[in-house]
Amino acid sequence: MIGAYRYLIRSLRLTVLSLTLTSLASCSATNSPRESDANSQALLEILQTNFATSAGGQKSLSDLQGRIVLVNFFASWCAECAHEVSSLKNLATSFEGTDFSVVGVAVSDDPVNAKQFVSRLQIPYPVLLDPAGELKQFFSIKELPVTLILDREGRPLQFQDPKTGAVTAKFEGGRRWDTAQPVEMIAGLVEGR
Repeated sequence: MIGAYRYLIRSLRLTVLSLTLTSLASCSATNSPRESDANSQALLEILQTNFATSAGGQKSLSDLQGRIVLVNFFASWCAECAHEVSSLKNLATSFEGTDFSVVGVAVSDDPVNAKQFVSRLQIPYPVLLDPAGELKQFFSIKELPVTLILDREGRPLQFQDPKTGAVTAKFEGGRRWDTAQPVEMIAGLVEGR
């Protein structure tokens, strides 16, 4: 009986060790330099992609490199998106003349409807039109509105959610971006704190 018990314990230890090694191997494989380079290349490509804007012309997110950028994904048919616009306008105004920008991205929307939405709500910041969903797909946007904050190289930052307090890179649902906490956090990012 004791021999069977020792065999069972030894088998369990070997199974745990095997699972641990497999997990470590898969972690190192997902963080390999080659995969990291591929991710960096894919990010660079999407940042350099030109999109039509609601104001006419074209713009890419790489046009804003060197700045902290809040990217807000929305659609004209989304009531929560419309509600969030006033705080985004206030935020953009409060950081005028700094290395911070707000950019809207109209997704899952007809470009004509998106342009009417921008005009009706008098959105002062640039709005990219993404009817094919390239940015939406790249950043894995599932619902609207969603907001990301990009660092000076265009990489999504982890940031404390002003609504929940959790640290995340993707803010799903509307927020008040012009309240003290997010304004102070963004000021810290802009100032390099």
